[in-house]
Amino acid sequence: EKTVLLSLGVLLAGAILMSMSFTFAMSILGIVLMALGMGVANAAVFKLMPQFVPQAVGGAAGIIGGLGAFGGFAIPPVLGMIVSSLGSTGYATGFLTYVVLGLLSLALAFNLIRSRRTVETYSN
Repeated sequence: EKTVLLSLGVLLAGAILMSMSFTFAMSILGIVLMALGMGVANAAVFKLMPQFVPQAVGGAAGIIGGLGAFGGFAIPPVLGMIVSSLGSTGYATGFLTYVVLGLLSLALAFNLIRSRRTVETYSN
């Protein structure tokens, strides 16, 4: 759980850096942080899945994988529309999409972890 939260924080930091970046070096650092955060978060989510839904690991893996694939399908056109409407400054601004998604992911992860701990507290 700590790994998920930390990696989503790293993803968020990289996305914020990318949205404020106007230099090549800042962009490289931001992209590396985002890639690191996404990769570790992906692994951590699949590692935690059996703890949260032990009765339906296969179904949960399918849903999570499908959501990931949908993100890879839906986010690039959104980034393209931002660049089309704003010009070259839209590249950095488009990464605000990842900032919003990173914040949403952190909120969902906190809520899921908190709800599981509440259930465990009352079941014991």
